[in-house]
Amino acid sequence: MNKIPNLYNEYFIKKNDERSELFKILSDTFYIKNGLYPGSFVYITPSFFISQMVYVDTDKRCSHFFSDSQTLDYINRKKTYHESPEIRFYHTDFKNNINEKAESFDLLISFYSGFISMYCKSI
Repeated sequence: MNKIPNLYNEYFIKKNDERSELFKILSDTFYIKNGLYPGSFVYITPSFFISQMVYVDTDKRCSHFFSDSQTLDYINRKKTYHESPEIRFYHTDFKNNINEKAESFDLLISFYSGFISMYCKSI
């Protein structure tokens, strides 16, 4: 099955807003093993270039999106690394603590969530 997950297609592909080039440059320039994306919605493009990603969002559609096997299948088809992708999703506000080891991420991503660093310093 080669389907593109509906929400990702609707909000990012159709709007030409994947920004794959940005993540390709980051992955080609820096050794980024894992990333944290608070306020991610369903923007999975980082997982095409970073093998371990943690996504955090409160939108009720995200839980189903990230638990759907179609999403992981799509990431596996688009990934640019050899490892299996590791995706974790937390359905919570990024201001809340999540169960992740302190100082364990190589990259913190924020496009539309405002100033998140003050809430993510300890992770």
